[in-house]
Amino acid sequence: MTQAKEANIKIDIPARANIRNIAETHTAVLASLLEAQAVEIDLSDCNDVDLSFLQMIESARVYAQSAGKTVKLSSPADGVVLETLKRAGFLDEITPEDARFWLHREEM
Repeated sequence: MTQAKEANIKIDIPARANIRNIAETHTAVLASLLEAQAVEIDLSDCNDVDLSFLQMIESARVYAQSAGKTVKLSSPADGVVLETLKRAGFLDEITPEDARFWLHREEM
């Protein structure tokens, strides 16, 4: 007998989402993607973010798309997350899809 999967899961990312705890964050995100069709990621508590976190989120998006699942942010990236996106060059030539995901904007 197979167990029914959750339709949606919300993940609260801790205040520190950086190289020091990226393995734990990755495990939580991956487990949620394996369990649910849609994963919502809440970044509102984040105050220490680095490139490893952004790369992990991008990997989660790619995995979700390949598995027919969705990943979204609870709210647009702001504060340290937005600043890290800018520093890392994520916003330099942003696609409409990336603008919808990271900034909740239809156009740039």
